[in-house]
Amino acid sequence: MDSQTNVMEYQCPCCGAGLAFSGQAQQLHCEYCGNTFDIDAVRAFNEKELGKEPVEEKWDHAPQAQWSEEEESSLNSFVCPSCGGEIVTDSQTAATFCPYCGNPAIMPSRLSGSLKPQGVIPFQTTKQDAQEAFLKLCKGKPLLPRFFTSQQQIEKITGIYVPFWLYSCSGSFHGQYKATRIHQWSDSQYHYTKTDHYLLERKACASFSGIPMDGSSKMDNTLMESIEPYDQTQMVDFDTAYLSGFLADKYDVPYEDGHTRVRQRVEASFQSKVQSTALGYATLLPTVQNLDIPEIQPKYVLLPVWLLNTRYRGKLYTFAMNGQTGRMTGTFPVCPRRTAMWFTGIFAAVTILASAILMLMG
Repeated sequence: MDSQTNVMEYQCPCCGAGLAFSGQAQQLHCEYCGNTFDIDAVRAFNEKELGKEPVEEKWDHAPQAQWSEEEESSLNSFVCPSCGGEIVTDSQTAATFCPYCGNPAIMPSRLSGSLKPQGVIPFQTTKQDAQEAFLKLCKGKPLLPRFFTSQQQIEKITGIYVPFWLYSCSGSFHGQYKATRIHQWSDSQYHYTKTDHYLLERKACASFSGIPMDGSSKMDNTLMESIEPYDQTQMVDFDTAYLSGFLADKYDVPYEDGHTRVRQRVEASFQSKVQSTALGYATLLPTVQNLDIPEIQPKYVLLPVWLLNTRYRGKLYTFAMNGQTGRMTGTFPVCPRRTAMWFTGIFAAVTILASAILMLMG
């Protein structure tokens, strides 16, 4: 386990507490004294007034516990600049919190060089927004386990910057389709059906920009796609200040792994557009579909997501909300006990209603 790494934090110029980025104010906010500050002003204060350039801290004692070789290869320890406590993270974590003093902690070594993001979309929604959206999503679900909407549960919602690859490419598409048109008419004796057969050919060219795919093996690709889209016009240059107060991961999925998914999404887009030009046909059957993408260009960015992970009866349920637009999705468990009570109640109500009807008829 590597313990010779450093941690960066942004300190409040008024009280010295750790600052967190506020999605509502789009500034750094101090939860202790309530002040908000411009990012550049805080950076100037921390680096010039306090001389708070990130420095490397080294431990002069051995760890108290023994780690396995596998654990040592995936864990790192950092020193909290506020309290001196040890922060242990996995190899993908780029921003977290100190478990002792609770201050935000950023690992700049995991955000530099080839690991430095080329852009970031800052959080536009707050934790309260995410909690309210989750409760709204749970509303009207009588079979949901009660603890799912408890205060303790919704407090687990966490803001995290998820690493994403944004792909840009140009492509050409060639498709051939067997199509039919059906005409029907009748006379005094017979009903007629005439089927005309056609061979359609379509060619198209298009450029695509910002096709997203998450670059973290921890995240479910389908879940991340379900909270799209992001408004990429609000992308800004990367700055570690946006990470303060949130979790963040660096990518561990190389951009080449996304090429297959990019081709699938581009092909689906071409098919949808091309087939929309073939109107008025009864059937449309593709026979040839050729897609050519000479080159795919990746861009590494961080996108905001609110996450809630919880286990129920041994199964993990994950809820995700787009930290920019507020779009939320997730899957719900069903409580067997509440399900049995619900069906028992329905059966009892139906029985009472049937008895009342029989009495009226009698």
